[in-house]
Amino acid sequence: MKANVLECKSVSVIYNELVALDKVSLSIKAGDFLGIVGPNGAGKSTLIKVMSGLLEPDTGNVNLSDINLRSLSRQVIARELAVVVQEENSEFGFNVEQYVALGRSPHHGGLYFEGSRDREIVLNALRRTHTERLASRDVNSLSGGERQHVRIARALAQEPNILILDEPTNHLDIFSQMNLGELLRNINMEGIAIVMVSHDINFMCQACNQLKLMSEGKIIAEGIPGEVITENSLAEAFKVKALVDINPVTKATRITPYAKI
Repeated sequence: MKANVLECKSVSVIYNELVALDKVSLSIKAGDFLGIVGPNGAGKSTLIKVMSGLLEPDTGNVNLSDINLRSLSRQVIARELAVVVQEENSEFGFNVEQYVALGRSPHHGGLYFEGSRDREIVLNALRRTHTERLASRDVNSLSGGERQHVRIARALAQEPNILILDEPTNHLDIFSQMNLGELLRNINMEGIAIVMVSHDINFMCQACNQLKLMSEGKIIAEGIPGEVITENSLAEAFKVKALVDINPVTKATRITPYAKI
């Protein structure tokens, strides 16, 4: 049995008496590809912050390879876990290669002095994300799809065991979404665990092998996509009526919303 690389145990977060997370528990093992779905306000973004150590829970614990996150420095966490956020300020004039090289900083005690191994890791991250042709481009000149791939390249340069993505398909066209899905599946096949939050349920059903459905700070359904995404669960969580069937080409679970409840 694979060991847990990340685990939340009865995690709760309360904002001004509003319960954002209510005793949430989950575990991530090496090679998992987990999608977290749910309506706005369900607690998805809060859970991502807690899992990545950016927010300390009011109750419960988060363990990274069986060590409580509270006892680990940001630098140590960043060696094991990389986060790709929706939007990021990149106004510092970095080109793509320089930006991806920032992923090496957790391995250098806060001071970054590039060595030959660092450079090879950065070039490999560019190759894996098919962004080596962009190496000399200014990050601010990239399209949305290109920028998302470059963010993932920087995360891979950290050499993490876990990759966490927050709404990675935002502002991406259909072609870019397909490229992203293929890239993430390839990364996952290399043994890196992936946790992804997205509003795009069809994308999540296509990409992920496990889903957790959240509503009002709780996980209300979990399992493979076909078990989690049902007409009843969509009605409960999203207050919509939807047809749930199987994509005839990809064989993935597919939803077509058609009415509000």
